[in-house]
Amino acid sequence: MGNLHTKTEGRNKLSIHTSRDGQAFTSQFSLSHFVGNLSGRSYLSVTSNHSVYSTSRPWSRVSRRRWHNSTLNNPLEACKTAWPVAHKESIFLPEFPITTDLLKKDFEVVQTIAKGAFGEVFKVRKVSENKEYALKVLSKSQLVHDRAVCQVKEEAKIQSVVGHHQFIAGAVSRWQTKKRLYFVSEYIPGGELLVLLDQWRKLPEDIVKVFVAEIAFAIDFLHNAGIIYRDLKPENILLDSDYHIRLIDFGLSKWLSIGSRTSTLCGTLKYMVWDLTRYTKMAYTAFALRTLS
Repeated sequence: MGNLHTKTEGRNKLSIHTSRDGQAFTSQFSLSHFVGNLSGRSYLSVTSNHSVYSTSRPWSRVSRRRWHNSTLNNPLEACKTAWPVAHKESIFLPEFPITTDLLKKDFEVVQTIAKGAFGEVFKVRKVSENKEYALKVLSKSQLVHDRAVCQVKEEAKIQSVVGHHQFIAGAVSRWQTKKRLYFVSEYIPGGELLVLLDQWRKLPEDIVKVFVAEIAFAIDFLHNAGIIYRDLKPENILLDSDYHIRLIDFGLSKWLSIGSRTSTLCGTLKYMVWDLTRYTKMAYTAFALRTLS
């Protein structure tokens, strides 16, 4: 019994201390305080000076301004603190950084250029430079719903690698918010090749030769870089101020090693239907000729 009393008295001394005035207070290192503040986090997260405030709030509501880049990039810092990035943001890292030098408020929307399955493309003007850019805004929820997260990350990497080519639209910046992804690329003022074809119906042969040669240069550059474009159509060929072509929209592009093949069915429906109709007519004609003979 004496030993039991001694052990109990020893445990109490860990959690009860007496001040100089004789008043008892609870230690901040008591077992109950430690368990209460743990909240499912590691011991290092609770004892770290950097994350003391975060332990009293859910990690999803901790202000991101309090975190430094080392929290995300340094493995040691990351294991000592509560993770400040939600899943809906982390799945788009590192291709779409959370913070960047450019923000949506830095641009003034001039007009809507196009609308797609995942978002819209705007013609914007950067206020500080008075320069025009193309801003592509995509919905995260739609990308996740359609399982296109890897596709959009691949698009961002490819455009950043090949954007320096003279016949490919250059990438300027990209970032993400909680609900959307943002692409900023150079603005091509001449519009789509499709508009030119609709306006003139038939182009002079010399101009067509120039367009085909420039498209071939761009595709050859992509193939040498190990990239297949897979979405060549008049809507994705823009004309600059001197009427030279620029390829845009690398959403269906893919890295492909030498000797490899891809079996994904992709394309634009109206062109696929047109080809199917043409081939059907050719097959029917061939069958009729064989029958008559």
